[in-house]
Amino acid sequence: MESQNTKSKLLVTLIVLVIIIWVLSAVFIIYFLDNWSDRGTFGDLFGAINGLFSGLAFAGLLYTIVLQKQDLEMQRNEMLMNRTELKKSAKAQEKSEKALKDQVEQMKITSKLNALNTIINYYNIQITATHHTEEVILKFREKRREAIKEIDKLIDRVGDGDLEIEN
Repeated sequence: MESQNTKSKLLVTLIVLVIIIWVLSAVFIIYFLDNWSDRGTFGDLFGAINGLFSGLAFAGLLYTIVLQKQDLEMQRNEMLMNRTELKKSAKAQEKSEKALKDQVEQMKITSKLNALNTIINYYNIQITATHHTEEVILKFREKRREAIKEIDKLIDRVGDGDLEIEN
């Protein structure tokens, strides 16, 4: 907001300066050139408008140069801020992606462990059932051992840092 006030003050100052010079030239023509022929030689009273328009055009040119300089500086600052925010966003996205991959991997392991646990429970039920022969019970025990070994392999594959122990 302060920058906008500075811009407005500069423009108003330049316009007022041009108008003062134009008014002074009119006063000079009226009071110091009494003879109409002298005024005609100098240019009539409203011929000074050309000077006014030239001065206003020059003031406008200076004003636009100042505005462009300020806008370019603001644009540079915004680009730097955008670059910084994009870097932060990229880092956060990478962290999120890694966390998601870790979570998916843990979910896979948990699903396998749950499935193996269900299989072991099934074999335990079959082993304790009284209607099976000794040969069938031995097969179920062997299958249960294989499932337990598979669980051991899964647990060994998971690093100590990957396991979360809740108290």
